Amino acid sequence: MDSGTLYSIGDLARRTGLAVRTIRFYSDRGVVAPIGRSPAGYRLYDLNAVARLDLVR
Repeated sequence: MDSGTLYSIGDLARRTGLAVRTIRFYSDRGVVAPIGRSPAGYRLYDLNAVARLDLVR
């Protein structure tokens, strides 16, 4: 994983072993915030989100 790359929820789910639904829940609660949105409106996350989700899990 590149530190400058942004990842979708599906990428985070594969990386952390969490369900997409769980990541959305954490995102909605403010545990992990998306860094931005894709042109289609999908949430995008950076490596800090991966580390935070590993910690929460």
